[in-house]
Amino acid sequence: MITFMKQLILGLVIATLFSSCYKQVDTTSTSTTDTTSTTTGTTSTVPPMIKIFNVMDYGPVYVTLNNVAIDSSVKQWYPTRYKTAKIGTNTIVVKFGGDTTRVNVGVDLLAGNYYSCFIYRVGYNWKIAIVPDNFTKPAGGKSAIRLLDFRTQAYFTYINFRIQSAGISSLTYTARNFLDFQSYGYFTTFDYITSGTYNYTIYDNSTSKTLKTGTETFESTNVYTLLLMTRADLSPTDALNFIDVDCETNY
Repeated sequence: MITFMKQLILGLVIATLFSSCYKQVDTTSTSTTDTTSTTTGTTSTVPPMIKIFNVMDYGPVYVTLNNVAIDSSVKQWYPTRYKTAKIGTNTIVVKFGGDTTRVNVGVDLLAGNYYSCFIYRVGYNWKIAIVPDNFTKPAGGKSAIRLLDFRTQAYFTYINFRIQSAGISSLTYTARNFLDFQSYGYFTTFDYITSGTYNYTIYDNSTSKTLKTGTETFESTNVYTLLLMTRADLSPTDALNFIDVDCETNY
């Protein structure tokens, strides 16, 4: 009996340690996370903030947050600014194609925290992913960046993403895959680099074949999310060679 109790307690500890720090929400999910945020023993009353991204090329979507419209629409490449949410459960509704509701869910947001909400589709299933935007404003001469993978049409292939600038610094994101941040929460965190203009290279993790190259500039004290996306009309094989990179400013 004592041995069984020890095994049960150990199992509960392991389950707690491996709890994920992101939320994936479909058309019916409702989260029930504790929504208080405390600092030095006091409870924060600062409302959370949320930024909406459309990472699909199907066209604009229409979003309401707690029954209030978020801009006129949300288009790919054009995320919203941070919007004020409420502490606790927030209702997010996504419509597409007239008045057809695709997502209608409640998500719990912590006081004083910042979040990004990504709208995407897998097959015919519409979903949102709520990602925490936990960052400290970079010091002068520094920038913060992270990489999130939304390649719905090339989900089966792992890629590497390398940025480098001669005489400044370099950074490589290794073996990245569609929605991998949902399994590995640390992918939502930001890396701090020297500000400047960087060349990037995307290459196949298995074959090292170069898939795409380009350039991005990261301004001093700014915070960025790099998004990988693919066109919905491409086959998985073709999509691997046509990866879209979107660099968006969080702060």
